[in-house]
Amino acid sequence: MSEVPAAEPPGGGVAVDDPATARALRALRLPLIVLPVSAAVFAVPAILLSGLASALFTMAALAFVLGTLVVLATTAFWIGPAAALLRAQPWRPAKVRVYRTLKGLPRTPLRLREPDGVTTDLLAPALSWTAQQVLARTGRVWLVGPDERGWAAIRSPGLALPLGQAKVADVQIGGGYEISPVQSDPRAAATAAEDAVLARAIAGPRRRSKTDILAPALLLAFAVFVLVDLLRRGTQGRGELLLGLLVATALILGLLAWRVYRLRHWSRVGALLGAGAWTPVPVELELTDARTVIAQATLADGRTADVRFHRAGHALLANIAATGRMWTAGAPADGPVAVGLPGYPFLTVARIG
Repeated sequence: MSEVPAAEPPGGGVAVDDPATARALRALRLPLIVLPVSAAVFAVPAILLSGLASALFTMAALAFVLGTLVVLATTAFWIGPAAALLRAQPWRPAKVRVYRTLKGLPRTPLRLREPDGVTTDLLAPALSWTAQQVLARTGRVWLVGPDERGWAAIRSPGLALPLGQAKVADVQIGGGYEISPVQSDPRAAATAAEDAVLARAIAGPRRRSKTDILAPALLLAFAVFVLVDLLRRGTQGRGELLLGLLVATALILGLLAWRVYRLRHWSRVGALLGAGAWTPVPVELELTDARTVIAQATLADGRTADVRFHRAGHALLANIAATGRMWTAGAPADGPVAVGLPGYPFLTVARIG
């Protein structure tokens, strides 16, 4: 099994000195602020408006409340101890074995063995299938902790798991079913679309892009019908109702436009991934906080070309910057191209030239 070069934590210093770790920690804290604030923002118009607009804002507010509860249940108790560990300890490498997720609350058993022979059994809640596959295939992990309460933080090579929560196992592990990688060498796939980890990672968004367009289309048709009927009957004394309907119709129209855009995006992604096998391309890239990052790629014919990444995931860009290469689906050419990392759940559409 031959792994592609991927980003790893730098040696020396405490873990939070690593920019990728600090960024991941900020990203995990952000939902604890954004979700409850968003719930309050949508709750206000839900109270002030009436009719269809009020119902839509109420549903949005409830969705953010539910998201807040999920984040609190999965992250809130861990993030404080994890931040303290990351500020006090360096990342330590270890070998890892991944076992089948336990029933009930999803927790993935991990058995870690450090170079000095110390073995630690951890449970990682809500560890995605793609992250399990990366750990099982590479057999490598980095950790800080555990602390006196058993909390630990882990990350994988390639930043597929930039910062994952874990706790010392309270059950016996190691005797269960060990997970095996479904694809030992993702580079051997005939096309990038056949990369098992990437295909699984994007399957949900691609499927939803086709089905999610139906609800706003039906809602828009209903809103237009109600609006036309109201205008025919006259709006005398119904100004508040008319305003609510107009706001709701505008929101639904915006949602439908967004869903159409996503559908077209994933259709293009599917075509680009089928262009060929993963192909390494030498690249010079410097990470910035700009929304559009420009890199210099050396193509097969020796020509140097600009590559523009617009709002690409930081994990993918970090791998490109650390390894000096990007992986394209098929031979790169001027125009849009799918860029990822074989065997990892990273994908973006870049433009060459």
